Amino acid sequence: MDGNLDLLQLCPEVVLGKYVAITSIDSGPLVPTEKEIAAGWQTRGGIGYSLRIASAEDVPRAGWDEWYIFKNLTDLGTSYLKKNSFEIPQEAGSLVVFVNYCFTPHQPEMEDLASVFWQQLERLRPETYVADNDYLSFVTMDQELFAKVRDAANALDRT
Repeated sequence: MDGNLDLLQLCPEVVLGKYVAITSIDSGPLVPTEKEIAAGWQTRGGIGYSLRIASAEDVPRAGWDEWYIFKNLTDLGTSYLKKNSFEIPQEAGSLVVFVNYCFTPHQPEMEDLASVFWQQLERLRPETYVADNDYLSFVTMDQELFAKVRDAANALDRT
């Protein structure tokens, strides 16, 4: 099953009332459908941006997705989806996409990439980061949201 779909079914609060920036969907950039455009989705610099999310169903997803979630509308700059992560300058306006590396921040063999990841998160300061590849990576600054997701996932594991 698609990790993001499960996450939003378990805990739609991850996106409700917030703004989502999609840096990868099905391993590529978001190309909004007519319905998504009508709902306010747009793409700039290879990144898809939402208006304030009213329903978890409004978030496009396909697997191998990567999202940055903010309380305020935030422009991330330009996505370098198809470039080597270590060649992309770690500066405002440049965005490394991690999901296609089958990356998750806690893997020891990905320590170098994790360093780039944490630097980028520190610079962008999203409330939440979500990546869905072979793993579901969920990173958030909101302790209450983290507890809700953890508790919902634990309850699901017990069933």
